[in-house]
Amino acid sequence: MQTFRDSAEQERGLAGWSQRYVQSEPGAYRGAIDRLSLPGLTISRERLEIGVEQSTAPPEGKVIFVQALAAPAPWRFNAESCAGGLTGFIRGGEEHLAELPAGTEILMVEADAEAFAAGQGVPAGRMALDAAFLALPEAAEMRALAEWFVMLLDAPGAVSALIPELAFYNLGKLWHRARFGAAFHGGAARRDYRLFRRAEALLRRGELETPSVTVLARELGVPVAELRRAFAQSVGIGPVDWLRRQRFDGARRDLRAASEDTTVTEVAMKWGFVHLGRFSTGYAAHFGEPPSATLRAARAR
Repeated sequence: MQTFRDSAEQERGLAGWSQRYVQSEPGAYRGAIDRLSLPGLTISRERLEIGVEQSTAPPEGKVIFVQALAAPAPWRFNAESCAGGLTGFIRGGEEHLAELPAGTEILMVEADAEAFAAGQGVPAGRMALDAAFLALPEAAEMRALAEWFVMLLDAPGAVSALIPELAFYNLGKLWHRARFGAAFHGGAARRDYRLFRRAEALLRRGELETPSVTVLARELGVPVAELRRAFAQSVGIGPVDWLRRQRFDGARRDLRAASEDTTVTEVAMKWGFVHLGRFSTGYAAHFGEPPSATLRAARAR
């Protein structure tokens, strides 16, 4: 098991995935990932003890099943609320956005698409999803199959030569259910998600002299209320609070990668925090330690 003390560490925990984790809840970060690699297939379980805004792009050429093992509060996935977390298949090779609360536990099963297709007796092209996410309804069969994959993670020494074939068979049962009984995302969620991504790209480019909600909405050509809704549906907060979250995340990443001559003041100024005392107070409240402690730890490594 890999354990993590920072979201920027955990985002690198899944080989082949392009991810960015931004801590969304206050407190000292804790997370973990278990992984089991089998021929043509990888099983992972990810735990988050602090809420995270997760931008994730699974690898291309994979069939990826996701099951919420614990969802103490509703998730958001591509601007759609998921009361019990996710159960279904996500499309690889493109970026998705998830807002995950503290206490989240996720099972992920990745299979090589060509090997999986051969096992199902269908062309590899049939493995392409028609939507970013195919949601399966919660059912006893789904839960039982997910628990079987978790059992393999918990007892890797008991895996026999027959297990990979059985794993492909069980994943095939889930895939069949997804192809013929899955639900697609609604149009409103897709519109909100697209608008959020447009706003995010504009804010990250830093082209707005005054990045207020009014100015951002005008640049995007949408009403302020529509912009606020897109952010609320996608990440659960408004544009101003979201931007502040990103600035704190950027400052923490810079402090963790600091050189000997880096100072807290220059990092704070770089990320638009002009009042050092307020920056330090806000940073400590969010990450569970003052910025000076992050900087000291970086210099000690």
